[in-house]
Amino acid sequence: MTLRAALLRFTENLLIAGFVVMIAMVFGNVVLRYGFNSGIIVSEELSRMIFVWLTFGGAFLVAKDGQHLGMTTVVNMLGRNGRWWCRLAVEVLSLLCMALLIIGCWQQAVINIDNHAPITGIPMAAVYFAGLAGGLGMGALNLIALARLLTGRMPDSELVFGAESEEVTAFEASQAREKRQ
Repeated sequence: MTLRAALLRFTENLLIAGFVVMIAMVFGNVVLRYGFNSGIIVSEELSRMIFVWLTFGGAFLVAKDGQHLGMTTVVNMLGRNGRWWCRLAVEVLSLLCMALLIIGCWQQAVINIDNHAPITGIPMAAVYFAGLAGGLGMGALNLIALARLLTGRMPDSELVFGAESEEVTAFEASQAREKRQ
């Protein structure tokens, strides 16, 4: 197993563990509140923080697999050059967004390093570090894709990037079935 594969597996397992902990805390809190008129004091605060980390971690894993929603139907109608320019625009604009996310999260982390959550006492900067980590990871993916695109190492099959919505996929499948009949 390569280092990259090990890191990705570790990230996936960490997100799964965070999801399980979050579900257990929220479910346990609901049962305790309605069944025993008590609750876990730190549950809401920690589950909120874990949810932010899960969101950015999940966004990174989905970006790694190229499964964010895209306009693949439109891009597929273009020729090779059009698909190349669209992929370039996607990567450059996404990299710009990640740069803004990184800068903003860093500034907020610095501002909030001395602000602590009221119950757990965790610095609120921990929430912004999730955006920082997600932005750095997705920005790195953008840089890798840009390097491959600009050096000609990206095959034509990867020029169309993203996943269609389920509705479009279902519509295209029904159109294909109608043509066969």
